[in-house]
Amino acid sequence: MALGTVFGKVTAHIEFLHHGADGVSQAQAFRFLAMDDVSTKRFNAAVKRMQVAGFSDVVEQKPTLIDTALEGWSKLRASVRQLSGPRT
Repeated sequence: MALGTVFGKVTAHIEFLHHGADGVSQAQAFRFLAMDDVSTKRFNAAVKRMQVAGFSDVVEQKPTLIDTALEGWSKLRASVRQLSGPRT
């Protein structure tokens, strides 16, 4: 497969899967089998730009209560260390 992106041409070996992906009768599902390093960098950059622009169906996971508590604890600990002065 060859794709044109704003970062340059991306080439990859793919495997065709089933027709009718996501309920669209003419859609063709596929998966990547192999991609060289340059194409991988270009593809990842293009995907990231598309996600930033809002073209993504990835659901962003909200932090859990534990994640929030750990982040707060880390900030508190760093502040206390900073206030306690340099360690010798």
